[in-house]
Amino acid sequence: MNSKQRFPLDQSQYRLIDFGGDEKLEMFGGKVIRRETPSVFGIKDSKSDWNSAELKYRSSQNGSQWSGDTVEDWVLSFGPLRLSLRLTPTGQVGVFPEQAVNWSWIDQLPIELSGMKALNLFAYTGGTTLALAHRGVEVVHCDAAKSVVNWARSNAKASGLQNAPIRWIVEDALKFVRREIKRGNRYQIVVADPPSFGRGPGGESWKMKRDFEPLVEALAELTGDGAEMILLSCHTPEFDHNDLGSAVSRSFQIGSDKGESFELKIPAANGKSLVSGQCFRWFNKS
Repeated sequence: MNSKQRFPLDQSQYRLIDFGGDEKLEMFGGKVIRRETPSVFGIKDSKSDWNSAELKYRSSQNGSQWSGDTVEDWVLSFGPLRLSLRLTPTGQVGVFPEQAVNWSWIDQLPIELSGMKALNLFAYTGGTTLALAHRGVEVVHCDAAKSVVNWARSNAKASGLQNAPIRWIVEDALKFVRREIKRGNRYQIVVADPPSFGRGPGGESWKMKRDFEPLVEALAELTGDGAEMILLSCHTPEFDHNDLGSAVSRSFQIGSDKGESFELKIPAANGKSLVSGQCFRWFNKS
């Protein structure tokens, strides 16, 4: 099944202006940002004003760093969600805009989600967690970095969801899933957006090539026969959306053709599209 590639973010909140030559030119919440991004290929549009950026992120002999006007935290709005933005040492600002299409999908799912339990792994600053909570889902938000879990909690408060049934967990993803299985806990919704490489709070290592298949198998055990929604995405070049769908098909006994398998694309203002990840998603239509 092919996904309709809608881009739901208001253009006044986020816009990909141009990309090429290992760089992206974007507008986040009214601020124009120019970022060095080695995975971005293509030729820059000569009509794009790359010098308009208020903030720039580049590598140098002294390490990667931001330059430009000093800025405090600012906010990006997506429907009812309010997501705080800030400059991080890795060149991120706290939102992966390619995921917005999934937040819109969650919001529009034609099934009753209220009261279901969801596990969101590698959950970062909480965009997907908050989209689920807005639909009345009980969410366990799990990430290995305490700083981003705290960031997600502040986003929940800013979005009016501070009293929503969300558990905030700082833990290694695979370790936490296996513990939940032993505890006998079950979930109807599972979400994961794993990195290529990562470290858990106890020094545990994550490698997509090694650990993704065991994670999906464990998630299938965690849902048992009660899976109602699956959302997997990644940004690892060796994995594409068909690989994600195949992993689900093997472990969940759900035909990969029953879900949506697609590239996460962001359309640029000049008509180009930037592939920013891979995605497989499914919900129980029965």
